[in-house]
Amino acid sequence: MALFRKRERHQRNVLESPQYGWIWKPLVALLAIYLVVCVGLGVWWSQRPGDFNVDDAVGVQRGAAQSSGAEAASDAPRPGETVTATTLTLLGSLLDKPGGYLRNDIAPPGLWLDNMPSWEHGVLGQVRAMSATLTDPIASDDDDVQQAVDALSTRSDAWRFPSAEGRYQEAREALRDYLGRLSGQQADFSQDAPALAAWLERVQTRLDQQTQRLAASVGSSERRSADIETGEDGESTPWWRIDNVFFEARGNTWALVHLLKAAKRDFAPAIEEAGVGKAFDRLIDELEASQARVWSPVVLNGSGFGIFANHSLMMANYTLRASQLIQEIRSDLGSQ
Repeated sequence: MALFRKRERHQRNVLESPQYGWIWKPLVALLAIYLVVCVGLGVWWSQRPGDFNVDDAVGVQRGAAQSSGAEAASDAPRPGETVTATTLTLLGSLLDKPGGYLRNDIAPPGLWLDNMPSWEHGVLGQVRAMSATLTDPIASDDDDVQQAVDALSTRSDAWRFPSAEGRYQEAREALRDYLGRLSGQQADFSQDAPALAAWLERVQTRLDQQTQRLAASVGSSERRSADIETGEDGESTPWWRIDNVFFEARGNTWALVHLLKAAKRDFAPAIEEAGVGKAFDRLIDELEASQARVWSPVVLNGSGFGIFANHSLMMANYTLRASQLIQEIRSDLGSQ
């Protein structure tokens, strides 16, 4: 009887005080799997798209334009095709890379990333600058280009009503239509020196702004040693945003390398007449050097001859020298 009473008490205790510890084990396991997947995707999505050949981009983008209804073009690129195709390829790198466009993500893992979204913002800035210059004086207020400019002006972090991706896709379609009409000799593209100088002025302004932001990430003594001037009222970049500024500069210069290579082809007559071909090559080399691999897992701002590098200062040196070269090129173009 004692045995039965003991068993009855045990059963009653189990019913009155059930144990739910087993429920947490699968939940913890699912959470761990979710975090591992998010980290893996985050690492994959943070890989920068590869470089591309601007001449090959013309053929690829021609095919995309023809699939949209444009007429077939001749083999030799017409003036403006290389610049437009390169701009389209840069825009496609934002929309089609692994993970797609991340800057406006509101859910993990995109929400947790900041380096790639900052890189995207740098590329987007150069795409906007080129598209804006195409409207005037290069393309004489072309309707398709103006439509692309309007779509690209959408906030980079807009995620609905409308989303940034949706608007940038509209810009891509408009630029494809413009490329198709360029191929069919139904659109204008100016190859003269003032048109090139107008774009370079926008580029230089962006580089100067980028240099100021990079310089604000380092100490005043480092800025003086690098001969980088900053405004007296400039604010220092918070330490948690230093990597964002650095990767935005990387995206900025990466896109600019490709656009300069394209411009060297489409504006060849103006470049040759002004005798700035070698300066263009030095400018491209300077910006390509800024894309060297960063071996450190984090962006560092060391000082002096310490054991840590100063990534922001190095990038500021590249953007500063690039700006100075652009000023020389603009001066030579203006003298023509």
